[in-house]
Amino acid sequence: MGDKTQVYEGKEITVYFESKRCIHSGKCVHGLPGVFRANVKGPWIDPDAADVGELAALINTCPSGALRYERTDGGAAEAAPEINTITMEADGPLQVHADYSINGEKGVAFRASLCRCGASGNKPYCDNAHKAAGFSDSGLVNPGNVDAISTTGPLNIDAALDGPLLIEGCCEIRNAGGAPVSRGERTALCRCGASKNKPFCDGSHAIVGFKS
Repeated sequence: MGDKTQVYEGKEITVYFESKRCIHSGKCVHGLPGVFRANVKGPWIDPDAADVGELAALINTCPSGALRYERTDGGAAEAAPEINTITMEADGPLQVHADYSINGEKGVAFRASLCRCGASGNKPYCDNAHKAAGFSDSGLVNPGNVDAISTTGPLNIDAALDGPLLIEGCCEIRNAGGAPVSRGERTALCRCGASKNKPFCDGSHAIVGFKS
């Protein structure tokens, strides 16, 4: 169906799907198979095949932000999380749940999956290239001593040219088990896959010749 955002209008909700952002987590097709119909010809999303509240709640669990919605029944829109978080996925991407922007462009949802293996063809977003590249990192960094500061408000992510993800704004970094690793207002996260101090950048991108 290409990379253009797909629009599916229902009676009470409109669902948007951006295929380039999808990491095939399976939450949609397993959660509401009557709505998200895999392996069918033509339109594969039927917004009217489930309760609108249930559908909205499921879309809010899509980690990549490939799925989003607009309610036309007067129901609540997706809300920004109480805590901005970036979570390491074992052998996979960085999962962002925040009121974020990337390179100054406001996110269309509060969710994104960002490449940390260096191999994505859709940088800074993950495109599942980590699987073919054999990227391996458990993401089980030891929990750290976190400062008791605010973790809300806008979060700006700057994908530096041939370098790391520069994070500005209050955010909590979590390991693959969900435990806080750090909390602060500024940090640099590895996206070349070579750092010895994952998820943080240690300058390895310059050594391995990472290109973005």
